[in-house]
Amino acid sequence: MMNKSRIAAGCWGLFLLLGALALSGCMSSAKSVPARYSLVFDADRLVNTAADQRPAPVKVRVLLLRSDAEFMDADFFSLQSNAKGVLGNSLLDSDQFFLSPGQVGKTLNGQGTLETRYIGIIAEYQNLDGKAWRLSLPLPEPTQTNFYKFWQFSPDKLEAHIIAGNNGLRSVKDGE
Repeated sequence: MMNKSRIAAGCWGLFLLLGALALSGCMSSAKSVPARYSLVFDADRLVNTAADQRPAPVKVRVLLLRSDAEFMDADFFSLQSNAKGVLGNSLLDSDQFFLSPGQVGKTLNGQGTLETRYIGIIAEYQNLDGKAWRLSLPLPEPTQTNFYKFWQFSPDKLEAHIIAGNNGLRSVKDGE
C-alpha cells in the first residue's frame, strides 16, 4: 500500500515538473509576427486618358517602407526613375503591375517584414496634372505571439481597396 502511494506521489511530482518545464518553454517562445496585407485594385473604365481621350493601362508600384517621410516628400519623376536612391533604407521591397482600363479585383496579398510600417502606392499616369498619383497606407504593428496564446494565430492585417481613377488614386471603404 505504501508502495502505491509513493509511486502516485512520484508520478504526480513528475507530472508537475514536466508541466512547469513545458510552460516555461512556451513562455520563452515569444516572437513578433509581421502584419499581412491584402490590397484590392480597381481601375475606372476611362483611367489614364491621354489627349486623344482614349484610356490606357496604368502602371502601379507597391512599395514596402520603414517610413513614409521620404516617400511623401519625393517628386514623381525621382521615384519613377530611382526609387531606391531616393528612399534609401526606407525602401524594403517593391512590386509592380499594370491595371487595364475597367479592370476590377486585382489583388495583391503579402506580408511585410518586422520593419515594415507603411505601404506606398504609386500610379504612373500619362498626365499627372492635378492627379493623386501616390498613397501611403499605415501597416499594423507586428503582433507579439506566444505558443501558449493559441487564440493569437494570426497577426493584424491591412485590408485596403484602391481605385485608380481619372483624378488619381484613392482608398475607399467597402460599400463606397
